[in-house]
Amino acid sequence: MFRLIILLIVLGLQFLVYSRARRWARTRFPGSARAQTVLTALFGLLGLVLVLALFLGSVASLLPRWIPALLARPFYIWEGATIALGLAILAGIIIAFPFRLAGALLSRLPPTAPGFRRMTGLPAVIRFDASRREFLVRGMEGLTAVSFGAATYGVFAGRSGYEFTETSIPVRDLPVPLDGFTIGLVSDVHSSSFMTKKQMDEYCRALMSLGTDLIAVPGDFVNSQTEEVYPFAESFSALRAPCGVYGVMGNHDFFAPDPDRVAREVDGCGVRLLRNDSVIIAKNGARFALMGIDDVGRSDRATSHMRSAARGVPGGLPRVLLCHRPYFLEEAASMGMDLVLSGHTHGGQIVLGHLGPFVLTPAAIASPYIWGNYSRGHTQMYVSRGIGTVGLPMRLNCPPELTRITLRRAADPAPSEFPS
Repeated sequence: MFRLIILLIVLGLQFLVYSRARRWARTRFPGSARAQTVLTALFGLLGLVLVLALFLGSVASLLPRWIPALLARPFYIWEGATIALGLAILAGIIIAFPFRLAGALLSRLPPTAPGFRRMTGLPAVIRFDASRREFLVRGMEGLTAVSFGAATYGVFAGRSGYEFTETSIPVRDLPVPLDGFTIGLVSDVHSSSFMTKKQMDEYCRALMSLGTDLIAVPGDFVNSQTEEVYPFAESFSALRAPCGVYGVMGNHDFFAPDPDRVAREVDGCGVRLLRNDSVIIAKNGARFALMGIDDVGRSDRATSHMRSAARGVPGGLPRVLLCHRPYFLEEAASMGMDLVLSGHTHGGQIVLGHLGPFVLTPAAIASPYIWGNYSRGHTQMYVSRGIGTVGLPMRLNCPPELTRITLRRAADPAPSEFPS
């Protein structure tokens, strides 16, 4: 059902683009049916490919490997650009609707209809309307060029490279010997054809270079296939940290046909999975509790899993929680967690810009927590941008991230509702 909904939304947006493209073809090539035929064939063919990709992905395995490798990136560029154009057209329709409605009423109501028709027939109004239409056509041509250029950049360049992010997080009543304890954070790997073993090897070497006390991997080791865990396990088996390497299962790990095998391979490669349980981390004679929960979709289950993870944890110890989704900050605060480490949002993955502390991205529709530092009361949370991609294999204004978190002792950390 989820895939069907996504398909209908994408095809609906692309139909808007198709209808505008046909109108453009009639304007630019009057009397020619060839341009419209080409557009119809192009949109129809790529729409069919989208259906096959969503529902019959296994068909690709029957083709010679060079065919999907050659066609994948152009296909994703097309999808990214046409979705962006569709959203822009939809926004224009919504903005123009009140004006169109007002014009329709004025042209039909007896008191205003004669005057409105006389006004629209004036030469100055006709010239203005023609220039407005030409401006809109040229604007759409420019927007199309920008959309395809941005999509091409996002596929070929936006996913490459990464940023090191350093942040210090105050933890209430952190023991003095743990002041300065460091955690390396890498999230949302999404091992797949778009996150190869070679790329994961590079990320692991970079993460090791941070020299942190502990490494955390809060979920989405694979994209959607069980077999994707094997290159992940080979690469991440190289990770070492004095206080260990820990992880939790993300939603895409459960999308795999055999999530238990994913869990066994991840755990076996040295990334110790915390599945609604906890471990005591010790350094310099001081301790804190590291807890982890399986990915959940509802707040009541999140609370239940946190309760299970906290069972047996000695009182008075700081509590650090690995939770794939950042949605459950309120629940974590109610359970007395001191720090939550999450991912899932990819920092938005496609970021249109920033408005003060707010990230302008479609991901903001699903989560108020996109990237960076947040808090509720004494509970702090850091949300990683991750390193992988999902859906469209592109990033825009949102480079992959490896994070070095330093825990600092704070008697009463000042709450902050927004990312820093």
